[in-house]
Amino acid sequence: MNKKIIALAIASASLLTACGSDSDSKEGNSAVVTKSRSIAANAACPNGGVEIDTGIDTNKNGVLDVEEVTDTQTVCNGVDGNNGDNGEDLTAAPKLIRLGTLPLGSELTGMFNTDNGEFFFNVQHPSSSLPGDESKAAVGAWVGVDVDNIDPKLSPVAVPDPASVAAQSTQMAVGSYQVLGREGETFAGALGFGLGAIVNAAGNASVKQTNNPDFNAFIPSNADGSEGFLFTAWEDRPGAVSRMSLVKQNDGTWNVVDAMNVDFSGVNGTMINCFGSVSPWGTPLTSEENYEAENTVNWNNPDYSNGYPNYADVQNIKTYLGGGAYPNPYDYGYIVELTQPKEANPVPVKHFTLGRMAHENPIIMPDQKTVYLTDDGSGKAFYKFVADTAGDLTVGTLYAAKVTQDATRDHAKAGFNITWLELGHASNSQISTWIRSYDGIDESDYVEGDTSYISDAEVATWAAGGAADDRIAFLESLRAAEAKGATVEFNKMEGININQAGAASGAVPFMYVAMSDVKGTMSDTAGDIQIEANRCGIVYRLGLDANFNVSRMDPAVIGGAYDSNSTGDRCSVDGIAQPDNLVVLDDGRVLIGEDTSNHKNNMLWIYNPQGK
Repeated sequence: MNKKIIALAIASASLLTACGSDSDSKEGNSAVVTKSRSIAANAACPNGGVEIDTGIDTNKNGVLDVEEVTDTQTVCNGVDGNNGDNGEDLTAAPKLIRLGTLPLGSELTGMFNTDNGEFFFNVQHPSSSLPGDESKAAVGAWVGVDVDNIDPKLSPVAVPDPASVAAQSTQMAVGSYQVLGREGETFAGALGFGLGAIVNAAGNASVKQTNNPDFNAFIPSNADGSEGFLFTAWEDRPGAVSRMSLVKQNDGTWNVVDAMNVDFSGVNGTMINCFGSVSPWGTPLTSEENYEAENTVNWNNPDYSNGYPNYADVQNIKTYLGGGAYPNPYDYGYIVELTQPKEANPVPVKHFTLGRMAHENPIIMPDQKTVYLTDDGSGKAFYKFVADTAGDLTVGTLYAAKVTQDATRDHAKAGFNITWLELGHASNSQISTWIRSYDGIDESDYVEGDTSYISDAEVATWAAGGAADDRIAFLESLRAAEAKGATVEFNKMEGININQAGAASGAVPFMYVAMSDVKGTMSDTAGDIQIEANRCGIVYRLGLDANFNVSRMDPAVIGGAYDSNSTGDRCSVDGIAQPDNLVVLDDGRVLIGEDTSNHKNNMLWIYNPQGK
């Protein structure tokens, strides 16, 4: 019987019994009793119902006999209601999901998410022991997935056994990895020396072959983003950037229809092109990661063999440029904007205004004026640039961060308050003039114990306000930051990123930055930063105010646990190990790529700030 009808019948019987209480006394305490029975569907009750008899138990046998019935009511069943909604799934989404694993020996680089949720990344320097083409670096796309709408409860991809076939190739939790090109591939002769070849400025010889693809940027060439140009930076000395012309197929894969290399001869070549970003106005920004930017004293030292770059690398740059004059150190270590990216020949512009350092990547805020910059390596600074005019990086002011640590050494809890110290204001044209004043210096000018370039005394004079100009701020940015009292203790500060739309609207008002290896100048007992070491790394979150300023950074994703004695994965496979590339999605989740030897297979993760 319908539950509502049963309830109604009981209520009716109770009501009748109650109403008959007065009659009980009049009838010598005989009780009013009821009896009910179901009835089948009929014309009067299409859904069936119940009949309820009422009467006085005159013979006091506790049963309503037929002759005692004084009233009969028929109650029809109603129509069944609609089914209710399914209940809420109370299983919480996890904070971290392992989305992919890469081949043994390789690093995950070049993470780039398009406005359509299409995703590109590279397999950098895989192990030479891998079979077949898996031993070659790859530029590729993650297909069969909308990255912006990944299931927050997706089952993670398994960690492969290092001896398994799965450990030799790229494995994804959903979709698959499509290789667009491998090192050495010519694309039917479009690249005469092959993908990843560092070709000289004349275009007639290869200086070297590299297996280090890094930054990717997809620039759409049609309205729906199904066609466009994929720029890929090659992280070597000298560096390079290739450009593939892509067309998306009906099955979601991509077809390479052409390829070329960007010509950097107009800016005296480029070096160690690392991660990067795309400007709000649609131009790729590739980063020169010059680890020796503050070590110009050894630039023209013919015995300097341990640097990155070293003397041999400087000779390679000289070869790239045609073998003429000795290269000028102040030509290398900048953010390079690739203007006119859709034209036959994109035009590189080095933005000296953003400082000279081991640039990991810049990220331009939605105001098109504020830029944050990370400096890779040990004992480094964190920078901000503010352009004079929106959309124009050629003139502006450079700042360095001064941080104050919370009163704890716990790396999982210690955050930092940030203030910004001004280093200098200049234009590209001004700085270019300063750079050219150091042309014409070569090995013959090197004197051990001395420098042919900017000296410590000159830096000190500038910091004290006694210099004629601000060249120190832009040519020797780290030394300038230290001299001004900024914090120069960050270790392996890597990718920094925002979600452009979310930052602009306030829906995702955060910036994230990866600290790949928390040790050394961050974990000692001196200076501004004194936290416990974390060899598996930390991703920090920085809140953006209404003017896109940041004044605070806090740990968000903590790597570990770490086992220094392990011969396998020294960092737990259930957490990040030495994060590098970051991408912030529309819903605020963060993709994290690894550059680590602490996982046998580097991994791709998704972090959910709302997860458990």
